[in-house]
Formats: sequence, C-alpha cells, structure tokens
Amino acid sequence: MVKRSRKKPHASRTGFWVTLALLAGVFLVVWWIWPGLYNASPRLNHILVEKNGDFIKLLNHDSVRLHPQDMVKIAEVSTNITFNIGVRLTSPGLDVEALTFEKLPLSSLMAKDDAYRSTSYRVFVKQGNSDLGYVDLTVEPYVEDWLDKAARAIDPELRLSTLEQAMAFAPEDEEIRSRLIEEYKARKNWAKAASLIEETLARKTDEKLLPELLEVYETMGDTKGVVSVLRRMIDGSPDDSGLRLRLAAVLEKAKKPQEAVKEYEAALKGLGDKEKLAVYKNLGYLYTHMNSPENAIGAYLQALEIDKKDVNLYYNLATLYEKRGDREKADQFLMQAVNLRPEDLENRIELAEAFFRKGNLTEAERLLKEVLVKDPKSTKALLLMVNVLDKQGDKKSLKEVYEKLLALDPKNETVAYNLGVLEYETGQWAKSIPYFERYLKSHPNEVQVREFLFDLYRKEKKDDSAFKEAQALIALKPESVEPFRYVCEYAHVRQDYQSVIPLIEKGVETHPSDMELRQFLVLALLKTGKEEAATEHLRVLAKAKPKDTGILAHLAALLEKQGKYEEALDNYEKILEFSPGHKEVGGARLSLLLRQARMKERQGNIAEARDLYKKILETAPGHEDASEAYLRLRIRELPLEKHE
Repeated sequence: MVKRSRKKPHASRTGFWVTLALLAGVFLVVWWIWPGLYNASPRLNHILVEKNGDFIKLLNHDSVRLHPQDMVKIAEVSTNITFNIGVRLTSPGLDVEALTFEKLPLSSLMAKDDAYRSTSYRVFVKQGNSDLGYVDLTVEPYVEDWLDKAARAIDPELRLSTLEQAMAFAPEDEEIRSRLIEEYKARKNWAKAASLIEETLARKTDEKLLPELLEVYETMGDTKGVVSVLRRMIDGSPDDSGLRLRLAAVLEKAKKPQEAVKEYEAALKGLGDKEKLAVYKNLGYLYTHMNSPENAIGAYLQALEIDKKDVNLYYNLATLYEKRGDREKADQFLMQAVNLRPEDLENRIELAEAFFRKGNLTEAERLLKEVLVKDPKSTKALLLMVNVLDKQGDKKSLKEVYEKLLALDPKNETVAYNLGVLEYETGQWAKSIPYFERYLKSHPNEVQVREFLFDLYRKEKKDDSAFKEAQALIALKPESVEPFRYVCEYAHVRQDYQSVIPLIEKGVETHPSDMELRQFLVLALLKTGKEEAATEHLRVLAKAKPKDTGILAHLAALLEKQGKYEEALDNYEKILEFSPGHKEVGGARLSLLLRQARMKERQGNIAEARDLYKKILETAPGHEDASEAYLRLRIRELPLEKHE
C-alpha cells in the first residue's frame, strides 16, 4: 500500500487569516492609528467629570463649579489622539491626575485654607508639551458652609473673622450680612454695624433695616445718624406722627429748636388731645428758649384749652406775661396757679410781693398768712409781712413778727435792731435797750444805735450808762452837741468837774459858737481853780455877748481878783452903760476906784490918786472916804500951787 501525504487543511486556512489580519492591521494603522498618533492638529474633544454620581460633560474651555466636599472623578478625557497616547492632565495647585484614578473629595487635594474661598483651577490637557485644550474647575464653599463654620467657632474673634470673610466671599448674601450685623451689635461695635447696614441700604432700599439702623445709632449716641434715619423713615411714611415726634425730640435734645418746632407742628394734625397736650407744652418750652414769647404764650394757651388743671401751664404763662411786661396778666395766671396748688408757698410769697408793690396790702397779708399757716418758720414770708404791717402801721403785729424772726435766728442783728427801734417807737424803752445793746456788741461804732441807747438811758434814768454813751458819741460824732451838754449836766450834779474838762474843751473847740458849753467850761475851770483859763473863755463870752451884764460882771470880778484893775474897771463901766442903776456893779466899781486911788496915794502918785478920788465923788458925791481923801490931797497940793 502506497502512503500518501495529506494536506493539512487548517494550516492554509490559518495562514490565510493571519495574513488577512496583518493586512487589516496595516490598513488600520495606515487609516486610523497612524493619523491619530501623528495628527497635525491634536485637540481636546471633551472631559467627562463624575460629580457625586452624576456626569458632567465639559467641552474645551468650559467651566464648572464644584464644592470642596464633592466626590469627583474624571471619567473620560476625549481627544482626537488614538488611545490618548501621550495625553496627560495638569493643573497648578491641584493634583488632577489623582482624579483620573479614583473618586475623591476635592478638599483632599486642596490646601486647608482654600476650602473656604473661591478657587479656580485650570486643567490643561496636554500631549507632550503641547496644549490640546483646557477646562476650568471653580471650587467654592456654600454660604451655609461659612455660616456653619461661624456657628461652630467658640472664640468670638474667630467667629467675627469668619463672618467678615464670608461677607467678602458673598457680599450679596443677606443672611451672612444679617449674621455679621448681629455679631457687631453683640460686640457693641456699633460703628461697624451702622456702616454695614448703611452699605446694605445703599445697595437696595429695605425699610425693614431702617428701624434696626435707628436702634444702632441711638445706642451709639450718634444724633446725626438718628436724625438721618428718622428723616428717611418719615419720607417713607410722611403721615406717621410718631416718627415726627421722635425726630422732634432728638432735634430738641440736639439743641436745634427751630427744626424741632417744625417737626412738632407737623405732627399735631395726626394726634389726639393727650398727645397734643404734650406737644403744645414742648412748643411752649422751645418758643420760650427761642425768645419768642408770643408763640410760647400761644402754645401754652392751646395746652390750657386741653387741660385746665395743669398748674405748670399757669406758672409758665405767668412768667411769659411778666417778661412781656404785662404784670396784670402775669399775676392773674400766678393766682390761678397757687389756687390749684395749695402747697405752693414760694409763689404765694411772690404774689404777695406783687400785691405789696401795687399797694394791695390786704391781699398781700392774706397770702402771707396762708403761707405762715403751713410754714410758720418761713423767713421770707415773715420778712415780707414786716413790710406789709409796717405800711399798715400795725406796730403790735409788727412786733410779734419781729419776735418770731428773732426766735428763728437769734444771731440776726438786723432783726434785733429793728425790734429795738419798734420797742422804742412804741414807748417800751426798757424792752428796747437789750436789743440795741446786743447789736452794739458787734457794731461798736454804729452811731445811730449809740444815739438810741443814749436817749434810752436818760429816759430810764440810767445816768452812768448814759454818760458812757455820751463819751462814746463825743468820740464818734463830735459834731453832735447834745452829748457834750449831758456831760455838763452829769458833772454838775456830781460836782465832778475835773474829769470832764477835756470833754467840754473838745466840745467848745468843736462848737465854738455854743455859749452854754463855754459857760459851763468857765464854771468847771473856776471850780477847779483854773482862773486864767476861765478868764480867757469869759473874754470870748463877753465879746460874743457884749450886753450880757452877768458875763461882764463875772469877768470884771475875776479880773479884779487877778489884779487886772484897768480891764476890770472897763468891764464895770460897760455894765453901767447898759444898766446905770446896777447897784452891785456900781458898788464894785466904786470899791475898785477907791482901792486904786489908795494904791496910787501910797505909791506917791498924788495927782492920779486925787483924780481917782474925784471920779468916785462924781459918781457918789457923799462918799465919806473919797471926800476925806480928796480933801487931804488937795490940801497937800496947796503949797505947791502957791509956789507956782
């Protein structure tokens, strides 16, 4: 049997398929792979991003917003390069390649601080060093993240800082803004709170924020801010009287009365009587301080129409009318006020003063009695009552009032003095003395008081005390002659001339024309043996009263005693000229002439002696001694005559 070699049918078939596959591979390389590897224009078609199980297709240059906690994976990068051979992803600041391998939270690839800020990452698709395209990943937290972070912050500084960063992150977010405002307020950082609210209002009008802003400005005491907010609120609600009243009160406190008045008046039309009453009172007060009394009066009268029992309105009107010069109306309103307020003693006294000035003493006394019933120790009322009673001439009641005043203030010297005067005027001299004595202790040089006491001591026969007062008055008021005269009387009664001579000499010196003082001085000088001094004063008296025979006689006698015969004789002759029949003076003259004649005769002056005897005989022809002497001398002269 012949063996034949068999063909292996599968070998040829396998080769065929291998050859076919090679040919197909060459075709693919030539048609698809080769162009994809060495494409002249490589490009990025898209990137498929998986986000929390959802897929987002990003074309070249697209962007997507992601949250740091999003679970992200780059599921596909589509390019026109076959099998993405040589294709890679890069992004500054982000390990983007890690996302191509597994699903990761973005925060795990980011810096810790970047998780709470908006961060953009540009993801470049490259082949070698060539850029095929890019997509942008913007990673940013939610507002809730910021709020949650702030809520979890225990440290107040960290909480504030977080909210401020959140505000910078989301400046339009109302919740963050509200939370930050509350934080500023909690920390009493009113200026920043106000600034943030103002900034919010500048972005958009929100009337709900105005009350909050008002509260902030009020708390920080920013009057300008408060006024600004209230004006904005009024612009939105022009008929809101409450807002106008608040604004008026702020303006009033800020010392802007004219603006305050404008707001008060604008608010009136929307108010009830109770609110109007308060506004009219405020208007009256403001107009008063604006020096507009007419408007102030008008406002208070309007208030009075609403409440006629408000005593302060009457007081205010009384004051305003008084300033205007209408005393009548002022007193009228003041009277109504005190009638409404029985306990108002001060204004009762003021009214009493007004009635006193008008001369209405009865009404003034009535008001003062009302005061003293409630306050018996009212010094002001008692003093005014003194004036009223003094005008009425009621000295008995006046004395009682003075005694009450002195009991309230024992050291009140003026009251003591006046009471002393009153007792003096009513004839109660003994009672008057202690008051003046008390006053004199602190006012020893008060002349009038000493004059009172001087007079009182004399009336009460207290001579020693009167003498002391006379001495004091002589020192204080030498021009008064009465104390000098009393000194003379006092000394004469006691026959004590020596001690008072200096006082009387001072009186004569001060009152040279007072002859009584000089006469007493002559007496005192003669009583104390000072004849020379007495003679000098008698000469002055004689010159002042040349026809006073008594003075001339005393002077002549004193001169004769002193041996001054010629001068004495002259004075005797002057007396006889006025009174020729004056026997005593005539006898004294003859006696003096006889004495002179005898003296001349003894001296050998015969002729002079003869003439003197002859003079005696001419006056008294029958004078025995003179006749005998004259004859004797004539006989002695006869031989001489014969011889001649």
